[in-house]
Amino acid sequence: MKILISWIAKQHDFKLGAVNDEGPTVSFYKHFFSYDRHILLSQEIKEDLLIEHLSSRLRVLYPAHRDKLQPRFMAINDVIDIAEIKPKVEALLLEYREDEIDIFYSPGTSAMQVAWYICHSTLGLRTRLLQTRPAQKSKSRAPELLTINVAFTTTPMSAVIHAEQVRKPGTGKSGHLLVPAIQQVYERAGRIAAADGITTLINGKSGTGKEQLARYIHDSSARAAFPFLPVNCSAFNDHLLEARLFGYKKGAFTGAEKDTQGLFEAAKGGTLFLDEIGDISPYLQQSLLRVLQEQEILPLGSNTPLKTNVRIIAATNKDLPDACQQEKFRWDLYYRLTVTELFLPELAALPVEQRQQLIEHLLKQKKQQFSRPAPLTLSKEAHQALLSYPFPGNIRELVNLIEQLYVFHDTQVQLADLPPKITQPQLRYSLKWQDVERLHIEKVLQLAGGNKSRALKWLDYGSPNTLQKKLREYGIGTGRIA
Repeated sequence: MKILISWIAKQHDFKLGAVNDEGPTVSFYKHFFSYDRHILLSQEIKEDLLIEHLSSRLRVLYPAHRDKLQPRFMAINDVIDIAEIKPKVEALLLEYREDEIDIFYSPGTSAMQVAWYICHSTLGLRTRLLQTRPAQKSKSRAPELLTINVAFTTTPMSAVIHAEQVRKPGTGKSGHLLVPAIQQVYERAGRIAAADGITTLINGKSGTGKEQLARYIHDSSARAAFPFLPVNCSAFNDHLLEARLFGYKKGAFTGAEKDTQGLFEAAKGGTLFLDEIGDISPYLQQSLLRVLQEQEILPLGSNTPLKTNVRIIAATNKDLPDACQQEKFRWDLYYRLTVTELFLPELAALPVEQRQQLIEHLLKQKKQQFSRPAPLTLSKEAHQALLSYPFPGNIRELVNLIEQLYVFHDTQVQLADLPPKITQPQLRYSLKWQDVERLHIEKVLQLAGGNKSRALKWLDYGSPNTLQKKLREYGIGTGRIA
């Protein structure tokens, strides 16, 4: 298919409030149009009276091409911001990667033209940059269609533009200190933010900050001026989640008293964050796959699909490849979601120096929140207890604990002031090697069906006396090894 793509020329396509029949778009149709489709771009989100007037005029003047014209709303907030424009036109061009694409280069701002140039130079698609020369400026006294030739280089196809970051190095939007292990994740997230048409899957246990990271991607992207809408997929059954995501028409089901917009439509131009995506049913997996493939949704009770314009960021605390192996999650949806992938570390997995950094930062940060003249301090014993506790609830649990300490204490926190879960942790949360060893011996004995000789072989202690000593030391079972 041969496609023409161009921006509406808001100044030159109109004259005295009416469509200018000598303007660039009408003139192109008059002298050079020979395409299967024309995608006419507007900077607006979903309504543009000018593009409606221009489209109507083109269909009147050139009825043979009326079905080829397709207006497209690009939701450009700043028409001179290349970092916002480039990812959006890049995503558009990639939709038509199998086709021949001519780009009418002249209409639009200089930033729009630079974005076309970059995409033409780096994407490796069958694109041409075209401009026109009017008859009065042509030696032949006839309008001319010119190709802008580009000398290609070895610039990688994944080249992106990065906007200048105004946040202080090492801190995220929420104010949490980004220690090196987390900073690396956020640096990758910044690159993902610049590639607008890319889906992302964020992996991390509960409390590691998956939604915070998703918001960072949204806030750092060209979609920052549009909605960021999160939804916890595990909080709804199939029917409610489908209605919430795709919307519904009046009468679609009992209780549907009016047409209701879904999150895909409400987030238009912005980002939809699908948390706990691993919990959705096979039925909804299929529905979501269709949305990602077709870029359109079908509200419940409707026969008319709606085009979508949202960025999808999903998150999970599950092992999705394992779920795919067990046929609980679709491989094709998994691959659609993991065009890019991020992994947030658990708090217990961070080096002790970085955990200490987080604790100190939060103590200082919460001083302002609680209007204290000085931050809380920790006794040596209390400090060591916090470093030894694995925080199964991750950063969220640590933040909650620091806030709790500020509520009940004024200056210094002693070991006795800490909750019992920290001073007397359950074995499964302990970081002490003796506790870990005890749990492992108990697990191996259970797997061995209580057979201590078999357990000895699997544990590889070498001597039966060693295992016998461990059993007495930890108070596990009774009797000699047989």
